[in-house]
Amino acid sequence: MTHRLHLHAAAFAVLCAITCSGSAHALLTAPAPALHHPARVVSSADLPVPEKQRAPFGWQLATITTAEKPPLVLQWEELPQAVTPTHFRIAVGLDERDAKEIEVSLAGSGRRLGTLDVRFPAPFQVYQLEVAAADVADIMMEGVALRLTKGSDLEIFVAGPDLPAALLPHLLVPGTATPMEEFYQRLNSLAVVQQFGWMEGCVLDGLLDLSVIPRHAAIKETAQRHLDLFFRDSRLVYEDPKSVPNDGRLYGIEGGLPFAALARLHPQDARLELPLAFWESRRRPTGSIQDGGHMSTEGTYTIAYPMALIARQRSDEKLMQDALYQCRIRQARFFDGQEFWRTYDDDGKRGNRNWARGIAWQMLGLVRTLEVARERRDIGDLILHLQKLATWTAAQQREDGLWSVIVNEPKLTTDTAGSAGIAAALALGARNGWLDASARSAAQRTLAGLEHHLTPDGFLDGVSPSNKGGLELQRSDYRAIFQMGMGLMAQLIAALEQP
Repeated sequence: MTHRLHLHAAAFAVLCAITCSGSAHALLTAPAPALHHPARVVSSADLPVPEKQRAPFGWQLATITTAEKPPLVLQWEELPQAVTPTHFRIAVGLDERDAKEIEVSLAGSGRRLGTLDVRFPAPFQVYQLEVAAADVADIMMEGVALRLTKGSDLEIFVAGPDLPAALLPHLLVPGTATPMEEFYQRLNSLAVVQQFGWMEGCVLDGLLDLSVIPRHAAIKETAQRHLDLFFRDSRLVYEDPKSVPNDGRLYGIEGGLPFAALARLHPQDARLELPLAFWESRRRPTGSIQDGGHMSTEGTYTIAYPMALIARQRSDEKLMQDALYQCRIRQARFFDGQEFWRTYDDDGKRGNRNWARGIAWQMLGLVRTLEVARERRDIGDLILHLQKLATWTAAQQREDGLWSVIVNEPKLTTDTAGSAGIAAALALGARNGWLDASARSAAQRTLAGLEHHLTPDGFLDGVSPSNKGGLELQRSDYRAIFQMGMGLMAQLIAALEQP
């Protein structure tokens, strides 16, 4: 299969602006956007998609496999003059449940260029290898070959309708735009799309929050484009966290968050009945909505918050009381004033102690639910819960403005996504008057710290991987590019900028 070299969307926008203005000065001063120079697949092992799994959106995959089978070979059309790529990139196409090492070598000579370290990735995650300037000519002449030296086969995106160049195999050529300028360009595209559920929900909330700010108003249309990928002909079409088709139903309690965005954009949409019916099917004798005997903080964000939005739009008092209860029971189970736990099982066992992202889900879900219900007089206890948790969490903030992956262990590496989520909750709490000015200051320090973790083209790096890799991987210094963290960062920015 082949791909035509095409002008990057951001570059096209800049060119159009220049052409329309007729300004030669603009041509000289407008920041040049990053270029994602796409590769074409010239040969591969031609393996089928693993049984039961499905590629999202009809996008096409190619497989990186072991040395016993043909390598995946990529080649490029000629680069524009006077540009030098800095990184080689791929994007994961299907859910994976192991650690992999991918050898990247020149396709002709076999000379090794480096290794991609890919551990327990989620679909759409971008992985990169730094490219030495001295190797660029050989890469353009020979192409590269990809082989697995550890782990199971890995499928990557190689073609498809509306597949952004940033998710194709590509060579990254940084431009002169700042990483923050590039961050907004990536957000205003499908390059940040995630699996349906909590990951995509984080992104959708970030897009819609930013779209309220006049200069980012166009991002609202991008949020709708995201939703249109999953809601086709009035039917929900998506793959669950294992990349298994799960059309027309929710896979679990973490799958409800995108319905918050649907409720914000289309409050009368009949598809909002789907999460309501699902939540009722997962209700426990205690009244908690959860997956079996396992309660998690995610439910405060993925259940209580969208439920509160639907309740407010329908003036449904019973449903609103239910949303507030989902916050209350989780706050009681997870935080004792000294320790925070992400999970609570029916047998009383708790897990994921003081994990940054677990705290982010509780704080963000709580403050967003409170924001929806802010006119009520029966939320004082929840505001107090927010204040206590925020005070405890803010005390763990590091000098760089971020939080360690386990917040009370400063020697561990930070998690940029967990930090962004916590800070977004602090900023939202301060904006609504429930937290004092110190919370806003803490959130501002976080944003400053996060900017140092942006790639030249605006992706957020430094994110702890999916927790399907277990506590050992979370506690390691392994970090990755992960777009759901960009959604959380967008929520933080919007909370700080909106009055």
